[in-house]
Amino acid sequence: MQRLGYTKYVAQGGDWGNAVSEVMALQQPPGLLGIHTNMAATVPPDVSKALAVGGPPPAGLSPDEKHAWDQLDDFYKNGVGYALEMNNRPQTLYGIVDSPVGLAAWIIDHDIRSYQMIARAFDGKPEGLTRDDVLDNITLYWLTNTAISSARLYWDTTHNLPAGGFFDVRGIKIPVAVSAFAEEIYQAPKSWAEKAYPKLIHYNKLDKGTHFAAWEQPEVFVAEMRAAFGSLRQPS
Repeated sequence: MQRLGYTKYVAQGGDWGNAVSEVMALQQPPGLLGIHTNMAATVPPDVSKALAVGGPPPAGLSPDEKHAWDQLDDFYKNGVGYALEMNNRPQTLYGIVDSPVGLAAWIIDHDIRSYQMIARAFDGKPEGLTRDDVLDNITLYWLTNTAISSARLYWDTTHNLPAGGFFDVRGIKIPVAVSAFAEEIYQAPKSWAEKAYPKLIHYNKLDKGTHFAAWEQPEVFVAEMRAAFGSLRQPS
C-alpha cells in the first residue's frame, strides 16, 4: 500500500476476503487502521467443536446464537461439499473448465440461500441480482479459464497455513467492524462478535442480503462500509 502512496488504509472482505483481511490484521502492517467483514469469524471454541463432531448445540445459547448454530449446522451437514472437493482434489474438477453448463452449475450451487436468491432472479423476481449479473460472473470465469486455478486456493491454504476452522476466532487485536447479513452462511451474533473482536467498532444486523452481499446489495454494502470506518477517518 505504501508503494501505491497510501500511508493509512483499511481492509474489507467476505468469504476468502475475510480470511485475507483477518490475516492482515494479525500481521498488523504499518498503516492498517482496521478491517470490515461481512462474513465474520466469530464462532466460539465450544460451538466449533460441537459442529465438527455433529453434536448437539452447547447449552445456554441465546436466540441469535441458536439461529447462527442452526445455519452453521445445516451448512456443515448439507452445504460444505463443494469446499471439501476443492480442498482435497481441485484438479479433479476439470469438467467445469470443459463445459459451460458444468461451470454454471458449480458456481450457482454455492450455498443454499444464495442458490435460492439466484433461482428467484431467474424466475423474474430480482433481489439485487439480475440474470445478466449471474451470467456475467460465470462468463468471467469461463473466458479467463480460471475455475480450476481459483479452486486451488482451498488446497493451497490447507497445505500452507496454520490449521483452524474458517469461522474460528483468530485473535484480532486491531479495530474490526462487522456487517451481519441475514442470509449469509451464518449471521454472526453480536455477542460472538464482541468476544471475537475486542476492538469491535461497528456491528449491524441486516435483514436482507446473502453470502455475496457486495455484489447483490451494493448500496447497503457501501453504507455499511461508510458507517464502519467513519470513526477511523482522520483529518488530512
